[in-house]
Amino acid sequence: MDDRITFDEAKKRYTNRIVDDVTFGVDAGQCLGLLGPNGAGKTTSIYMMTGLISRNHGKVIYGNNDLNDTSLSDLSLGYCSQYDSLWKLLTVKETIQFYLNVCGYPKKDIPYYTKALIEACGIENHTNKKVSEISGGTKRKLSLIIAICSSPSYLILDEPSAGMDPFTRRYMWKLISQLKKVRETSTILTTHSTEEAEALCDRIAILIKGNLVCIDTPNSIKMNQSNHYVLEVFTDNPEEFEEYYINRCNLFGLDQTNTNSDKKQYNVESSFNHQKYTVEMKTQNIANVFSVMEEAKEKGHISQYNFGQYSLEQVFIDFVNDSK
Repeated sequence: MDDRITFDEAKKRYTNRIVDDVTFGVDAGQCLGLLGPNGAGKTTSIYMMTGLISRNHGKVIYGNNDLNDTSLSDLSLGYCSQYDSLWKLLTVKETIQFYLNVCGYPKKDIPYYTKALIEACGIENHTNKKVSEISGGTKRKLSLIIAICSSPSYLILDEPSAGMDPFTRRYMWKLISQLKKVRETSTILTTHSTEEAEALCDRIAILIKGNLVCIDTPNSIKMNQSNHYVLEVFTDNPEEFEEYYINRCNLFGLDQTNTNSDKKQYNVESSFNHQKYTVEMKTQNIANVFSVMEEAKEKGHISQYNFGQYSLEQVFIDFVNDSK
C-alpha cells in the first residue's frame, strides 16, 4: 500500500495525503517542470496552485500576492488544463474571440489578435471548423491559445502536449519557449516526458509519491544523481574490442583486484556491429575513455562511438524504481 494512505483512528477511515510538504519557486522568464509518474501528485499540485481545490496547509504566492487573499481575476495567470474544456458548437475562431473579449481586448483589435494567435499555432486551416470537428492535437493548441491570449505573467500548463504527434508537439514547444522569452513569463508545466522537460524547462522538480525528491537543472540532475555512463561503439570485431579495450586496457578504470569473479562490472548489449556498454565509473576516468576511443578510431578498430552520461529518462526511472 502507498505510504501516503493512512488510517484516521478518530474518523475510522483511510485518508490519502496526495502531496506532502512540497516547496519550490519560479523566477520571471523561467520554466519549471514537474516531472513524475502517474499518481505522483502533479495535477493535484496544479489544482492547488490555481485554487481549483483547497489546501490543508501551506501558501501559494504569485509575486507579492498570497492566493488566499487575492482574487484569481487580479492575477495575470494563464492555465491550460490537462483536459480540454471547449464548447463543441463554437468554431476555433469564435472560441478565441470569446476569450479575447473576456480578457478585455478592444473589440476593434480582436480580429487582429485572433488572426495572430491562429497563425502562431499554425491552425489556419481549422479557423472556421467547429471544435467538435478538429483533432485532439488541434484542441490542445486551442487550449494553449486560451491560456496565453491574455499575455499572462504566470503560466501553468498541465501536460500541454498530451496526445500530440511528434511534429505538433515540437511546434508547441517552440511556441511556449518564445512566449517565455518575449513575455518573461514564469511557467510551470507538468509532464511525465523527460524529452519535453529537457526541451522546455530551466529547472526540473521530480515528484515521487507526493514528495519532492530532486529539483535542479536538467544537466545538474544527470551529473549529480547518477555516476552511470553509456558507451556505444560500432565495430566489425566486437569480441576483440571488448577483450582488448574494455578488459585488458581497463577502459573504464574499474577495480580489477577481484579477478576470480565471473560477474562483469558493466552491462553490454550487442547487435551486429553495435556494442552498448553501461557502466558505473568515476568521473576522473572520463578523459581516458575519450582518449582511448579516439586512438581506436584512428587505428580503424571502431568506425564511430558515442560516450556520455545516463539520460535524464534513465535517472528518472531510477528514482521511480527506488521508491517502490
